[in-house]
Amino acid sequence: MYEHGHEYIGTVFVLPETRCFELKTTVHGAPTLVHGTISQQLAARFADGALDAIDPRQVAAQPRRVEVVTREIHERHRAPRKVYCLTRLYDFETQSRSDPAPALA
Repeated sequence: MYEHGHEYIGTVFVLPETRCFELKTTVHGAPTLVHGTISQQLAARFADGALDAIDPRQVAAQPRRVEVVTREIHERHRAPRKVYCLTRLYDFETQSRSDPAPALA
């Protein structure tokens, strides 16, 4: 098993209940879809009661820079496969809880 991290820039969709993500990005000029699980530490930030909570709806609002760990798994008598894990969201400012949220009309 080989493991390495890679940074991507793209649109990230997260499902915190199932700890899954989908990333639409471009690799070598070709559109690519990367999907996998969310790390335990990052999933804790999507929880409602977390101190530095992240709203999953705001993550997909614009392209983000993220870190994804890729595990290449080689098993005997099976084809090699890759498993992806979202470990970090860069440049994501969380709003303080004391600021009132703007109302949408």
